Amino acid sequence: MTYINKSNLKNPKYLVTTYTSSQTTSDLANTFITISGSEITYTPSSDASKVIYEISFYAEQKNGRFFQCIQLEEYDGSSWSEINEKFRKNIGPASGGTNQNNRYYIYFRYILPTWSGSKQLRLRTSDRDPNQAVSLHQLTEWDGASATDQFCNTNLLMYSI
Repeated sequence: MTYINKSNLKNPKYLVTTYTSSQTTSDLANTFITISGSEITYTPSSDASKVIYEISFYAEQKNGRFFQCIQLEEYDGSSWSEINEKFRKNIGPASGGTNQNNRYYIYFRYILPTWSGSKQLRLRTSDRDPNQAVSLHQLTEWDGASATDQFCNTNLLMYSI
C-alpha cells in the first residue's frame, strides 16, 4: 500500500477483508455492484489538507474480454452518488484475451479534498458491455491447476495528510 512515513499519516483507518467465496460482477452492461471490502466510514483529522483512500483487490476474466468502469461514491445520509467523474478508473483490455490473459491485482489511490465530520465511501464497478462478468477476490487457477481455495484479501487504507 502506501510508502509514506506513518508519522505523517493522520487518523489512519484500515480494513482488511478476507474471503471464502468470489464476488462476480453482473453480466448486464452498466449494472454497478459494490466491491466487497471497499466500504468505509472515515473522519478526517481536523487539520487535514487532503484525505487519501487506497485500495487493492484481485479481479479476473480468464476466458474472454472485459472492460470495467470503477467509480468512487459517497453517502450523503440518504443516497449514494459518485464523488466526481474525474475519479473514475477503467481496467481490462476490452479486446480479445483468453487463457488467463486477464488476471489483475489492482491498486488505486484517490487523493480527495478534506471534509469535516464522518463520511461513508465505497467503490462500485460495472461492465461496459454485456456478457463480460468479472470474478473478484478468487484465483481460479494456481500453479497450473484448478483452485477452489485461493483468495486475495481486499486491503483498504484511509488517512489524512
